[in-house]
Amino acid sequence: MKMGAGALRHQVKFRRRGSQVDDLGNPVGQFEDLFTVWGNVRETTGKERVAAGSVENLRTATIRIRKSPQTSGITEADQAVTRNEEWNILGIANVGHDDAMLDMLVQAGGAQ
Repeated sequence: MKMGAGALRHQVKFRRRGSQVDDLGNPVGQFEDLFTVWGNVRETTGKERVAAGSVENLRTATIRIRKSPQTSGITEADQAVTRNEEWNILGIANVGHDDAMLDMLVQAGGAQ
């Protein structure tokens, strides 16, 4: 499952919410930039669903990046920004026989 450098053609910035917490211990505040890497973004077809009486447009994609000590620290609480859009990270998986890549299932259009 090797991926050549040419396939990693999208810049992906990762962001993490600031270290402030509310009275219940939940993170609050703005997202802060962590780092930027090259990745491959594959968007899936969008879907609309009715949520609480309103139509909600949710789009999903998979972002593949090279695994490194830096990228290994990414969690589902972080956010990816690519192609001028913010994506919430829903899941992260090691891929390839040598686990050299990370695949992230991401969603745009929903709340973080």
